Amino acid sequence: MKIKPNPVWFLVSMISCAALLLFAGGFVLGVKEVLSPPDAPAVPATTSKQEPTRVTVGNGLLVGLGDSLTRGTGDLSGKGYIGYVRDALEKQTRHPVGLVNLAVKGQTSTQLAQQTDEPRVRQLVRSASWITFTIGGNDLFRGSGGPERINTDASEQALRLYERNLRHILDNIRKHNPNAPVFVFGLYNPFGDLAGKDQTSRLIWEWNNTLQRVANQYPRVVVVPTFDLFQLNPGRYLYTDHFHPNSDGYRLMAQRLIQVMNPSSGGDTHAQ
Repeated sequence: MKIKPNPVWFLVSMISCAALLLFAGGFVLGVKEVLSPPDAPAVPATTSKQEPTRVTVGNGLLVGLGDSLTRGTGDLSGKGYIGYVRDALEKQTRHPVGLVNLAVKGQTSTQLAQQTDEPRVRQLVRSASWITFTIGGNDLFRGSGGPERINTDASEQALRLYERNLRHILDNIRKHNPNAPVFVFGLYNPFGDLAGKDQTSRLIWEWNNTLQRVANQYPRVVVVPTFDLFQLNPGRYLYTDHFHPNSDGYRLMAQRLIQVMNPSSGGDTHAQ
């Protein structure tokens, strides 16, 4: 006797197979995202080649450059210090402030120097009302061998390269925008509560001293110190990776920058 297929069971089987495929695909994508998470941008970067030409200094444009600290890594809100600064500027001026964040997670000073050679970046720098960047942490901790096995000779070599790159970066910025104030954050010690903190702090002091010396040779370039912000209680203001600031740490950085940009502001970063 020939058994006729049950259309109901056939439909159930097809739905089950489709659900299994969707689940498997979602699982693979989920694992990929966990193992290689995308670096969520604090703000959308400008992609149109024509858009920068429509931005003028009079509009109030804040341009961010550098590494993961300007990118905002560790701040669950995604804003980072640069987002809080933009909020505070808008609150003070009562006008929209444009923000373009070109920072790249993991970027070194060599890579930032190369980035400032790009035509699109030069155009944005030319249009900026304020420019801020963080750079050097990756150079220092990669070039010195890490906090637990510091190689002094390698660190000195990395420092010399860092100084050359700083000059290249600031030369480019000042060439294309001689008037906008430039704010460069100094380095802090994320390992201030670990063994060997005296040696790492001494290295960071040397790098910050080099940064200050180079910055002093350029007009309207201000170094914004951060070492003291994380010195006494780094665990309170660092993200779970014990390297990047958390939301509170970024707010401290933003308050410090706002005070430098506008001393009468009192560092108010509570704008939403």
